[in-house]
Parts: sequence; structure tokens; C-alpha cells
Amino acid sequence: MGRKMFQLKGFDTVFFMSHMLFLLVCYSIYLAPHIAPSTFPYLGIIPIVYPILIFLNLLMIFILFWRRTSYAILFLLMSIGLYFPLNKTYQFFGKTPNLESNFKIITWNAQYLREPGANEFFAKEQPDVLIMQEVYTKNEGFKELKSEVFSTYYHENNQLTQIFSKYPIIEFQQILSAENNNVACAFYADLDVEDDTIRIVNVYLESMFIDKKLVQQSVENFEQTEEKSKIIGGKLAKGFLLHEKQLKQILPFVQRSKHPVIFGGDLNAVPNSYEYQQISYYLNDAFYAVGKGSGTSFHDFNYPMRLDYLFHSEEIQPVKVEVKKDQKLSDHYPIIGHFKLP
Repeated sequence: MGRKMFQLKGFDTVFFMSHMLFLLVCYSIYLAPHIAPSTFPYLGIIPIVYPILIFLNLLMIFILFWRRTSYAILFLLMSIGLYFPLNKTYQFFGKTPNLESNFKIITWNAQYLREPGANEFFAKEQPDVLIMQEVYTKNEGFKELKSEVFSTYYHENNQLTQIFSKYPIIEFQQILSAENNNVACAFYADLDVEDDTIRIVNVYLESMFIDKKLVQQSVENFEQTEEKSKIIGGKLAKGFLLHEKQLKQILPFVQRSKHPVIFGGDLNAVPNSYEYQQISYYLNDAFYAVGKGSGTSFHDFNYPMRLDYLFHSEEIQPVKVEVKKDQKLSDHYPIIGHFKLP
């Protein structure tokens, strides 16, 4: 009886073997963060399409329940390990530390402050520190924000990246500047926070330059799917390679810092990626520690993508992280981090 339950015939054999191979592809999510793009850049696509892979795997298991319950249960058990990478984007069981926050920071890709409402939002939130990406000091919206909301704050900038701080900025240094047709920027700012000094690192890694129209064409027009997919794959591979180089320039300012670090910004990379893993070797992801619900921060494609982060040193304790999904002030949601400083 038991042997018959696991006997395969005809199409079931093909389906079983195909599902096994597909499961191996899904489990490559554990390999992708550790393979440098310079070794194999296309492996970086796996973390991006991981939600789709999970959905397809569950769909195949559902079909198996209809055809072969015993194999459906087997594949369901073999799929348990696929749940854990999702925790970096979806915190189903959020934790609430018994700590009182004494530091509030917001990171936000402002998309050049094209949309109204930023002044009202920040006037209400009154963060200790605001770091922004994708905004120039010459943008009209930025001039208004600086004069109306942050007029008493200390301010520094590096091209597309900005910082406003209630605390004095005692040291500021550009790390990465847009050059050679690239747009990536990064800097650090050391802040005098009364009894201590902390380092804020604001990062905007290279954009992949994939617009909504290109994605729609690849999905909606079957005849163009292959061509557009190659274009998207090429852009992603180029972006991954640039990210690897850019992180090599940025991370030494984390490793050699004499002060506790809060590292924030738009990585243009998802969790379980090579970029995420490289930063995680030195810092902790605040959302992974204390976030609740979905960490999706980029909403323009109607696809779950967490691109914006707040990482921190061990000495700094996360208390709460919020993704402000009610604030569609750009194509990225603002991320609010509450911390207890040393």
C-alpha cells in the first residue's frame, strides 16, 4: 500500500522531476547572497523574482494535492526552508523590545520632491535626522523643505544625497559621487549626540534604470517578452556589477568607524541579495529585528520590492521601524527608525 502511494506513472513522473528541479532553483536563494556579481551576475536576479518563485511552488503543490496527496505533503515539507528568506521582507511575527527610543531617523528616496505633501509630513514627524536620496539642493521642493521645516537643522549634501540633523555635524565626508554616467552617491556624517558620537552613512547605490513601461512591455506583449527580458537582464547584470564596486568603496567607512553606525538609504537591491549580505556582515537590519508586516518600500511597479533600509551597529538598539505606506510622496515610502543610542 505504502509503495503504491509513491509510484509515479506517465505525466506524474515528468511533473515530479520538474518540480524537484524547480525546488532547487528556489533554494538557490541561499546561494545568491554569497556569489559576487563579478563571478556570476545573473544569479542576483533570483532574490528579485523570489516572491514569484514561491507563488509558483505553492501553485505546483496545490496541483499535487489534487493529483497526488502524498507527494504534495512531501513537497510541502521540503519547502519549509523557503519561508525563512521571506522574513527579511515580511515580518509576520514582529517583535516589540521593552526599550524607550531616544533617537528618530527617517530615510527616504524623494524622487526629486515632485509630489506635494513632504513639508506637512516632516513638520509632523520632526525626526532627529533625515537622510534623503534622489534629490538635489537646486530642486524647488528641497528649497522649501529646508527653509520651512528644517531651517534650524544642520545640513550637508553630496549631489543626490542629503542630510538634515538636529545634532551638530562634526565631520562630513563624501564617499561616492556620481561620475562616468553613473548616479550612485554616498557620504558619512559624524554627529555629536550629547554624550557620544555616531556615524550616519547615507547611501544611494546605482539605479538599474528599468522603467515601468519596459516592464509592462515585457509582460503584456508576448512577442516582445524575450527581447525586453534580455534588455532587463542586461541592465540588472550591469547594475549588480556596479553595486559590487561601489560597496567596496563604501564599506571601509563602516568597518573603520570609531563610532557606532547607522547605515541607511536606497540600495536598489532586495533582501537576500549580494549587496544586502555584504552590509549584514558588519551591521544589523533594523526591520528584520523589530519591523512588523511588509517591508516593501518601492511601490511604483505594483510588485513587492524592499529597496530602502536602516542598518545599525550592535551598540545601537532598534526599538521600532515603520514603513509609511500612507505617504505616497514619491515612488518610495519613507522609512522611520526609532533607536536607543548607547
